[in-house]
Amino acid sequence: MSRGAPDDRSESPSEGFCTSFLEGSTDPILSVDADGAVTYANPAAERTLGYDASDLLGRRLGSLIPEDVPRARSLRERLATPPRLVDGGDVAIPLGASDGTVQSFSARFHEHDPGDGPVYTGVFRECTDPDRGRDFRTYRNLIEHAGHAIYVTDTDGTIEYVNPAFSEHTGYEPEEAVGETPAILNSDEMPPDYFDSLWETIRSGGVWEEEIVDRKKDGTLYHAHQTIAPVFDGDGGVSRFVAIQTDITDRKAAEGRLKQYRDVVERLADPILLQNRDGEFVLLNEAVSEFAGVPREDLYGADETAFMDEETAVEIADRRREVLETEGPAEYEVSPTFPESGRDATFRTQRYPYYDGDGELTGTFAICHDVTELKRRETDLTRYERAVEGATDLIAAIDRNGQFLFANEQYRSYHGIGAEMDISDLTLADVVDDEQYPDVNRQVRRALSGQTVEYRTTRTHPARGTRRFDARYYPLGHAEDGASSVDGVVGVLRDVTDSENRAHQLRVVDRVLQHNLRNAMTVVRGRAKQLAEWDDPAVANAADDVVDRAAALLSTSEKAHHITEVLSDPPETEPLDVTRIVEEIAEAVASEFPEASVSVSTPDGPATASATTGLSR
Repeated sequence: MSRGAPDDRSESPSEGFCTSFLEGSTDPILSVDADGAVTYANPAAERTLGYDASDLLGRRLGSLIPEDVPRARSLRERLATPPRLVDGGDVAIPLGASDGTVQSFSARFHEHDPGDGPVYTGVFRECTDPDRGRDFRTYRNLIEHAGHAIYVTDTDGTIEYVNPAFSEHTGYEPEEAVGETPAILNSDEMPPDYFDSLWETIRSGGVWEEEIVDRKKDGTLYHAHQTIAPVFDGDGGVSRFVAIQTDITDRKAAEGRLKQYRDVVERLADPILLQNRDGEFVLLNEAVSEFAGVPREDLYGADETAFMDEETAVEIADRRREVLETEGPAEYEVSPTFPESGRDATFRTQRYPYYDGDGELTGTFAICHDVTELKRRETDLTRYERAVEGATDLIAAIDRNGQFLFANEQYRSYHGIGAEMDISDLTLADVVDDEQYPDVNRQVRRALSGQTVEYRTTRTHPARGTRRFDARYYPLGHAEDGASSVDGVVGVLRDVTDSENRAHQLRVVDRVLQHNLRNAMTVVRGRAKQLAEWDDPAVANAADDVVDRAAALLSTSEKAHHITEVLSDPPETEPLDVTRIVEEIAEAVASEFPEASVSVSTPDGPATASATTGLSR
């Protein structure tokens, strides 16, 4: 054919020439109308298929495709719309002959209009090349046995072929998938622009390779790595597309779990690290960097000597070598200092051998629990325990059921509980005698309701006799989510028998002194008044001075007596308005000393305190 300009184009062949060419062609030539019905069949088509032309004319070309060949439905649908076949490249079409045999042809269709409507004519070339057939069977065998899901579509996206792995992965049998589009797998998880980019790429001859979320026939979602490539015909045109899917659902799930683990590790405040056999950091979380005061990226390839004191680094290196030699875990406690961050901490560390995927020992893995605060609390607890055990008071704690939680040595000794006895095996009813138990239990119930109970009580001991105690019961509880809960009671019993005896003695002495002093001072005042009546002014003045001082001494004695009462009596408290008392005292002082300037500063309203009744004294 000429490639010159239109004016240089050779004349078209005559109609007779074309007819002679069609009639004499050794390849079957079939023409169909727009509905896919045969309008022309050349003699070669009659010979090859074993049909007379009259048997072929008016018959749909798709009806010649046997039911049992692959992609039969899809091919029939394509042949039913011939315009789709034009410029679509070679189409593989198996046709059934009148004797029941099936022959495979490669056909290419062209459109022309003889005057009464478009006609689509295809030249059918039989696939009889032995090498090509052998190669085709080899490739087909490979595809059929491939572990990846493979499907082939025409240029419009209609599925023409699926391999067994496709059915296994998606649940769609070949007859359910062929003739459909990949939309049967659509999960609605992918954005529309994903498919827009896909079609733009493959229609332009490019290869599309991305991950996709598809849906199986049973509705299950699965992740796949998908590659879609165009298939080119002999003229370089795109004739169809082949898609290969690799199911990566398990891998994506593993990646998701790995991300979760990584997120958890990163959020932990405890350092976690992986080191190789030489001690170089291979993996570590941000907590390591925070304690070290060194950026994480600067720590990879280094060991502990890069950020902690040398003595602790040497100790850790010894522990690491121990794990590598024994291939067993090790637990130890270290207290390093970090010069860069200026921090000190105590870590309780679990170190384990680390093996790679081939089972080879490649290093150690360590989890370092920060127990700095715990160690401080343990130290404080030891101090408290020593204070409680060394106290002269009787101290014990019980739970809400009256079961003992703790009792110090003084409490055990008073109640005859041996050191070898487990206090938690006893209840309050086991320790307190029957006569005293009702009152003790009543006070404990008050403390369990959240009150602090204070009272004085008398206990009779078989060996120590009657003793007086100041008893204090405190609620034992904890706070959680902003709410407090009482779990038990702590009781403190202070023996005040000796102090009460001394107070009694003090009151006796005070009464004796008050009596003797008052009598003596009365005599002194009487004699001084007699002297004040003398005519001698000097003697009278001296006598007046004696009277005044005697009165002052009696007042001081009275105050001392009140103080003795306050100190001797049990401290009974009551709400007192401190503002009122201070103002009253200031007023009394100002009245007693009129020449002095007395001022006080008090709140506008009452200032109430819980104090003894002797506060104003």
